[in-house]
Amino acid sequence: MFKLLKAISIRHKIIVTTVIMMLFPMSISGLYFYWSMSSELTKNAEHNWSQIMGQTNDNIESSFKLITDTSLHMLSTKSIRTWLAGDTSVESDNYSQFVNKSEMEEELKYSLMFNTAWVSKLISTVYIFQNESNYSSISRSTKDVNIVTSNNINIYNQQKGRILEGIEPVPTFYNDNVIYYARNLSNIYNPEQRLYLIIGIDENQIFNKYAALLEIPGAMAYLIDKQGFIYSSSNKSQIGTIVDPSILHVSDKTDITNVTLDNLTYMAATKKINESGLSFVVCIPKKQILAKLSDNMRNYTFILLLIVLVFLVSSIFLSLRFTRFIKDLLRNINQVKVGNYDAKMPEYTDLELNLLSHTFNKMASEIKYLFNQVYEKQLLLKETELKFLQSQMNPHFLFNTLITIGYKARFSNDETVYKMVMSLTELLQASMYTESKTKITIREELELVNFYLYLQKMRFEDKLEFRIDIKDEALLDYYVPKFCLEPLVENAVVHGIENKLDKGTITITINENAESIYFKIEDDGLGFKADQINLDYAVHSERRRKDHNNIGLHNTNSRIKLIYGDQYGITIQSKLNIGTKVAVHIPADKGDNGYV
Repeated sequence: MFKLLKAISIRHKIIVTTVIMMLFPMSISGLYFYWSMSSELTKNAEHNWSQIMGQTNDNIESSFKLITDTSLHMLSTKSIRTWLAGDTSVESDNYSQFVNKSEMEEELKYSLMFNTAWVSKLISTVYIFQNESNYSSISRSTKDVNIVTSNNINIYNQQKGRILEGIEPVPTFYNDNVIYYARNLSNIYNPEQRLYLIIGIDENQIFNKYAALLEIPGAMAYLIDKQGFIYSSSNKSQIGTIVDPSILHVSDKTDITNVTLDNLTYMAATKKINESGLSFVVCIPKKQILAKLSDNMRNYTFILLLIVLVFLVSSIFLSLRFTRFIKDLLRNINQVKVGNYDAKMPEYTDLELNLLSHTFNKMASEIKYLFNQVYEKQLLLKETELKFLQSQMNPHFLFNTLITIGYKARFSNDETVYKMVMSLTELLQASMYTESKTKITIREELELVNFYLYLQKMRFEDKLEFRIDIKDEALLDYYVPKFCLEPLVENAVVHGIENKLDKGTITITINENAESIYFKIEDDGLGFKADQINLDYAVHSERRRKDHNNIGLHNTNSRIKLIYGDQYGITIQSKLNIGTKVAVHIPADKGDNGYV
């Protein structure tokens, strides 16, 4: 089987794979719909239901957050702050210990005047107790004020003595559709003295937040605490009672759970309501959800089969069409492999395939160009190396002889001859062993230049002067191609100063600008016409003659371009009887071999 698959072409593999991929889901679609569709649809319904629950829970949660913020605002009024910071230790002076009741009520009314929770009728009553007989209140309840006050006093007596952590729900119910919350604050100097804030919330306002979820027949919703007390429900008669144990059991879970109530299976979803101490539980009959989704199953089956059929036909057609590109590509890759870089991909009507075709053609052209360029550069380097090897004499004999002459001169106290011989030795050593290093520091290169200029100074005496100007001493540690300055200085001496009748000066300037190093070798010699030298012409087979034909300029320029790129190199400016300026431009090379 595997051998047979290997023998099939890519085009046929794509077609066979596409057909198999389409036939496989078609063959199992019946089983999928029969055994799994109901489960998948239920999961989708659970997911959607979870999202709806999240949105509803956010609405309920925002209401309770509003209650929390309102309670903090009411307990931060001036009179309450005064009470909290006052001295309540002297029991005989009750008036000085507690804030005047009317003043506290006025501030309470003012704080609720523009309060969103009060304006939206979410809050129905507010009571602030200092003790059972001393309290401030505001109410919009339609019930008898004495009953409302009695209910709040009972709640105060129930909560008195407790230290509440924030605002907490009160599990006390009076069949008045009110959810009570309480919080307290202690006096700074007498912690046993506390203010108790009791807020009554209209249960109908909370119910309206989740009423839309109860449109499904048989749906139930509960707002319960940890003990299972029902604070709000779709069934008002259940408010104040304990919820069914099965529902209380799932109130701690975060995912959707199946619950059995009265022999019916419900999908129960639970959400914790932050800042309320309550949980919101919704139970939906599972059969109702599946009943709503059953009609979609038939439509989904039909659409799936239609999509599979269309996709199968389209895939076969596109596979047959696009695999032609693979065949063309393999043919041209084989052509490039055997060295035919002129192989070209054809044009295609599709934009993407045409882009790939052009990319391949451009790549082949660049490979051809790079191959020729690298090949020519290697030839140049090999030829230069061969010339160097051919021009060498036995270096050990020559160096030993020069060193012997130098020491003979020193023993004879002829220091000038000694320095000239040693400078010449250093120059010859550097030139004969250029293959050991491609690049050296500017400091080392200037030493070679100084050796050469010293010898020429001894030769011409006062006829030759030279200066080296370095803008920044740190540049001496940068790297340059070996012997890239000495040939240029030699040209300045030989072509500019040597045949000049009067005194000549050579100036070498080194500076850095925009990540580049610039060398300027200037002389005030005889000069020449600028069109007499073309640095770009081929010098592969040119031999150095006795009359100095500027081979040093050409070779130096070629070496710089080979090492750093065509954007670097040498430029020359010269005028007859005025002088010559040679500029060398290389990158700021710190010796990391990044340009080699």
